[in-house]
Amino acid sequence: MSPPPPPWTCQLQAVVVPSLLRAPSLRAGAFAVVDYEHTPVGPYREALTAVALSARSGWVPWMVVDSEASRAGGRQGWGLPKELAVIDTEAGLSSRPTTARVLAEGVDLTVTARVAAGRGVPVGLAAQLRQPRREPAAVRFTGRVRPAVVVLEGTAPRGVRPGRRPGLALAGELWIGAPQG
Repeated sequence: MSPPPPPWTCQLQAVVVPSLLRAPSLRAGAFAVVDYEHTPVGPYREALTAVALSARSGWVPWMVVDSEASRAGGRQGWGLPKELAVIDTEAGLSSRPTTARVLAEGVDLTVTARVAAGRGVPVGLAAQLRQPRREPAAVRFTGRVRPAVVVLEGTAPRGVRPGRRPGLALAGELWIGAPQG
């Protein structure tokens, strides 16, 4: 059975760490671990690196998921380089941190995030996904964001440095449109 075509609307929780990534030159980017609660292909988890091409556009050079349906949908719909991985997450309660472990080819990374208490700040973001050999696709996020302290330990994906750094916790809705020519 083939996955549903774009657009996709997804409910998610994520931990995002801003990073400088080599792609091929040094660029602003981010590493994220995402727990999708509701999607057109069911719940799944994902880890990715994203590289900024401009203030409102970027591409995803590395992405792993724990769902074959998500892998197929991401590859077909947007040309995302999704590969299968083992991704375990545990949401923190009150003062306990949120943790995730990502096991993929060449990657064995534990992510621990201490997220600030409270509801967070409402945000609405819009950007374009620009994957190679694909037309741009609109991406919108609406939800809440809270500051976090994130620790990355182990073998990280290419371009991501392990260590402790500021990050963000996001919760909300992500809409990814079809590539438009």
